[in-house]
Amino acid sequence: QIKDMLEDGFRSHRYSDILGNLNENGFLTAEDVGKLLKEFTTTQKITFDCISDEKAQIVSEALIDNYQRSKSN
Repeated sequence: QIKDMLEDGFRSHRYSDILGNLNENGFLTAEDVGKLLKEFTTTQKITFDCISDEKAQIVSEALIDNYQRSKSN
């Protein structure tokens, strides 16, 4: 589903907002957010190589949830 989201023109500011939310709610550290955003801006891909599997699952679920909500509006 993340692939579908990216093909629909997912924007980096939205990714940044989602990661910021996860940081504010204690799911990610500021360092995690920095690593993920750097990876995204460098590769233009969402990858989770720089964070734990547990955190990757949280980010993935948040992205999919956000995508589904945006599609239903």
